[in-house]
Amino acid sequence: MERYAVKYLLDTAPWINGVTLPQVLPPRIRRLLDNDEMKGLCSVSLLETAILHRLGRLKFEGTLEHFFAAGLSEDLQVLELTPPIAARTNGLPEDFEGDPFDRTIAATAAVLNLTLITTDSGIRDARVCAVEYYAFKPSRPARRR
Repeated sequence: MERYAVKYLLDTAPWINGVTLPQVLPPRIRRLLDNDEMKGLCSVSLLETAILHRLGRLKFEGTLEHFFAAGLSEDLQVLELTPPIAARTNGLPEDFEGDPFDRTIAATAAVLNLTLITTDSGIRDARVCAVEYYAFKPSRPARRR
């Protein structure tokens, strides 16, 4: 199995938040992300992001390619789907409610023994991998009257 120099795996939402709304990341999460260690991102998070953008659930200035360029830094390694990770998605508990992206991301963290940084309480509560959880409560600008 391929070895990665990664300790933390970013779930899709924390990765997007770090690019679009870095101010919503709690200080403890920022400290984890600001250290010199390599972080990981599942390749399926790129597809999930593209789908969210196509469906209008993720809006930003510029193109999707520009978003990816801004979000993929030198200390972020894209982790590919492997046969052991795909197999582990079937080994998650029956009550794991995640969609295929969540299942793949949680399985990746479990197989590679990584700590998953997530805003998803369902993944946290499933206890299928180590998790650093934070509640996502975006601060919205006040509406002008």
